Amino acid sequence: MKLTPEQIQKIIDYQIVVDCYSKDEANMGWVIYMEENLHYPFTAEYWVRKRSGKSHWKKVKVIGNETSEDDFEGGEYYVKIKIKGMIIPASLGELRNIEADEKTLETLQIWRSEFGE
Repeated sequence: MKLTPEQIQKIIDYQIVVDCYSKDEANMGWVIYMEENLHYPFTAEYWVRKRSGKSHWKKVKVIGNETSEDDFEGGEYYVKIKIKGMIIPASLGELRNIEADEKTLETLQIWRSEFGE
């Protein structure tokens, strides 16, 4: 279900940044919300660049959080993706065509509404 802008703002105000008095506290609220509401694994497409210079979208498995409370300063949130047996960090903004459960998709919608990724 796609959330309305009003529903998104209510979640941000009453679940994510509630009782936050500084940017650091708000950042911590976002990280905690993301950790609790992104359900792994899920699939997405990631822009792969080959040594040959050719690039294309490739389906990958998103397997976990890369960002923690210690290294999040707002704006970019990194996850771990598995591609060709390797695990690498990727920004949420680098993913498209995400296939996940409803709660994960809603969480990503909220994230993108705030940070534009």
